Amino acid sequence: MSESEQARSRRRWITLGEIVGICALIVSALSYWDTHQERKAATAAPPPARIAPLTLTGTVDRGGDRIALKAAGADQVVQTQSVRFPTMVKADAVETTGNPHIDAIWFEAGLRSALKDVKLHSGRHRLPVVIETTYVAGALTATDLALYDLGYSLHARLLRPDVVTIEGISLVRRGGGDLQALADARFVKSLPNVR
Repeated sequence: MSESEQARSRRRWITLGEIVGICALIVSALSYWDTHQERKAATAAPPPARIAPLTLTGTVDRGGDRIALKAAGADQVVQTQSVRFPTMVKADAVETTGNPHIDAIWFEAGLRSALKDVKLHSGRHRLPVVIETTYVAGALTATDLALYDLGYSLHARLLRPDVVTIEGISLVRRGGGDLQALADARFVKSLPNVR
C-alpha cells in the first residue's frame, strides 16, 4: 500500500470516528432532553383528582312518610338536591339543602290525580324520580344527575284515598340525555291502562 493510500485510509477512519462521535453526542443530547421533559412533567400541576360517582341510599322513616337519603360513599357529603317527579305527578322540582330526603306528601296528591283513571292495584310500585345532587368528596365539590326509582306502596282504604308509603330507592341510570323525559316515559309505561 502506498503512503498516499494509507493517508487516505486514515482520513477515512478519522471521518468515521468523528461521525460516530457526533451520533453519540446527538443520542446523549436527546436522552438529556427526554429526561428533562419527564422531570418537568413530574413537577407540573398534578392531574385533576377523580371524584367517585355518587350513589344515593335511603332509610325509610316516619312509617313510610319519608325516606332519608345519604351518599353511599363514606367521604361524600350531600349539600343540596333538586328532586323532579314525572310531569304527570308534579311539575315543579322540590329543593333540599343539607338534609336530603323525599317526603310522600311531596308527590302523593299528584300521584293520586295521575292514577285517578287508572286501575292500579294496592301493593308495591315504582315512581321514577330525577335527582340532581351537589355533594362534597374530600376537598372537591361535584354535581350528580341521575334517575332513580322510588319504591312506594298503595294501601286501599274504605271511603278514603289510598295511603302512599315510601318503601325505598334504587339507582336506574346516571346523567346523560333528557332524564326528565325518560322519567315521564317510565311512569307512563308503568301504568296498566296507558300504553
